[in-house]
Amino acid sequence: MFCGECGTQNPDTNQFCRNCGKPLLRQQPAAQPAAAPVVFVPPPVTDAASAPAPAPGTGPKRARNWLGIVSLILGILSWGVLTGIVAIAAVLIGIVSIFLSRKATGRIGISSIIGIILGIAAIVVSIALA
Repeated sequence: MFCGECGTQNPDTNQFCRNCGKPLLRQQPAAQPAAAPVVFVPPPVTDAASAPAPAPGTGPKRARNWLGIVSLILGILSWGVLTGIVAIAAVLIGIVSIFLSRKATGRIGISSIIGIILGIAAIVVSIALA
């Protein structure tokens, strides 16, 4: 028996190759020959130009990250109105938005990240100016 990994000849009684240690695969004798061989016929080849284009708006619809958008808006507003409260709200809503969107779609919304950055920056600037 020959090893399928390294090609070393091994006695028929071995379960593992004496050279590489990989398990030896025993060939099972065929119980009955198949009645007829199965032939795969590939589908006809068509070029991309002749294929019909999908109708507009029929593709997968992306869900909006509304909490991320709210975080972004609050992050922008935190630079002018009630800096501390609005900035903290932007950061907290942005964090919640990241966790929820990552759980639902596996992606992170950029609007959430920008809202968090704007909120933190507004807090840092307001502390530095105070």
